[in-house]
Amino acid sequence: MGHLVRAGHLAYLGGDADHPDVHPDQVEAMARRRDLPALLDRHVPLGPDQAALRLGVRRVDFDRMVDLGWITPTGAVEIDYKRQGGVTRVPLYSAQDVALLPVIRPEVDWRELRTVAPGRRSPLSALSPTAERGGTRC
Repeated sequence: MGHLVRAGHLAYLGGDADHPDVHPDQVEAMARRRDLPALLDRHVPLGPDQAALRLGVRRVDFDRMVDLGWITPTGAVEIDYKRQGGVTRVPLYSAQDVALLPVIRPEVDWRELRTVAPGRRSPLSALSPTAERGGTRC
């Protein structure tokens, strides 16, 4: 909700800036919007697990895309796992950038990438940041 408040789509009613109170009627109206998926893509970031799920690929393949420089974080959040080791910094990615990856990387066999079996080597593992810019296909 905080992202939609900062973008001006919901009114801030006070409270915590990261978890603001918003009017329930506004939330209901927002939920009925036909352009809600596009609106969320513009304003709500995704963690790496969510980004991989959105692309339909394994997390290891998404991590490789990050390593290749195909997508970069737009921010980060710190999550405190008090019982499991403390604070972890999680990068956040623009949902719009994630959605556009198949469009801006047409040389990638996305069907193959989405069907790689668990335990199998990623087709992206053969690419290097410099080699992939030269047009290496996967």
